[in-house]
Amino acid sequence: MSSLREQLSKSKTVRGRRWTVRRDSKGKLTEVKMIYNPHEYENYPNAKPMYGDKALLKILNKEFKK
Repeated sequence: MSSLREQLSKSKTVRGRRWTVRRDSKGKLTEVKMIYNPHEYENYPNAKPMYGDKALLKILNKEFKK
């Protein structure tokens, strides 16, 4: 079973695909979710920042090095 980090690094980026990241109180990454309708999601009042494939890969690599 491969990790999301490995899958993103091996595959091409998909245009328009967006992800959100959840962290715990200590700042540790706990959850990554793919957003299926980013245009609808950005209109929600409590919407978290969304990241593209490349930005998410940078976040995951940074967490992996810790």
